[in-house]
Amino acid sequence: MHSRFPVFAAIALAAAPGSLIPIGGVHAENAETGGGPPARHASFSGHPVMTWVPAYGIEKVKARLDESFGGNGLQNALTHLALQFWIPAADGSITTTPKYGAISDETISLFIRWGRAHGIRVMLCVHNALESWDWSLARSAFADHPKEFADALVAEADRRGLDGVDIDFEGNGSLDDDKDAFVNFVRDLSGKLHARGKQLTVDSFAYRWNAPNQTWWQDLLPLVDGLTSMGYADTGLDGEDWRAYASQKAAAGADAAKLLIGVPSNKDEWRNHPALDQMDWIAADGGVGAAIWDAQLNAPAWRQDDIWAEIRKISGRK
Repeated sequence: MHSRFPVFAAIALAAAPGSLIPIGGVHAENAETGGGPPARHASFSGHPVMTWVPAYGIEKVKARLDESFGGNGLQNALTHLALQFWIPAADGSITTTPKYGAISDETISLFIRWGRAHGIRVMLCVHNALESWDWSLARSAFADHPKEFADALVAEADRRGLDGVDIDFEGNGSLDDDKDAFVNFVRDLSGKLHARGKQLTVDSFAYRWNAPNQTWWQDLLPLVDGLTSMGYADTGLDGEDWRAYASQKAAAGADAAKLLIGVPSNKDEWRNHPALDQMDWIAADGGVGAAIWDAQLNAPAWRQDDIWAEIRKISGRK
């Protein structure tokens, strides 16, 4: 099972840490931290390269933001930075995760300012990991209150001046009965975000288990700007069958350019190949992007000049 919290592993609103964001939301002109002109996004000739700031790793990520890595660091190679700080409530509103303590408005503003300074889209990441991955909570938002949930996400992205939304909902078991409701929600949210010049990305399991999973891709990919395949250490450049990067790309079909291959930055090597070789495959293929979990870059291989030179080739950042 994939988990990106310490098992495999908030923002504080002006009102109070962890307070609910009203379903009606607030407009961008009322924001205290996210104002300013729309971000000028860097031009890139390749494919999206995304990483996340987990709520439990903020201080370490702050230290990584401007590390050079030979001039090819995060600031010069990424296209998207997702802030994994939000969770849904049962009525379709959203709140900030209380699990790791309050996160100040200034901290959120710091990431937004950094993204704008470097032409990187900063994304609101909403997830369903409480003590475990709670699919029933996720479902109560996207299936039972889809309009309210979409409106709450859009309102918060507007208020904060964020560049879009990343949906990181993960469920264990046979959950394909929820596919239609999830796809319909994504369709509605996609339209609302795109109308505002914002983007939508979705995270998915790498094969046919759990939810969302690879059998949902053909319905999701036309609606989103990027889809992360959460294979991480279970997939690789010469994996067997579905575990091969080439197989992942083939499963995405005509929309393979929107696929982001998930890679684990807490490992120096996986599936018998060093991290550098894995990233070299993605760069050489030239047809897919990369999603790096996560921006703490805990393994030494991810803090070397050569790997960031390969990552920059993937995005084609100027």
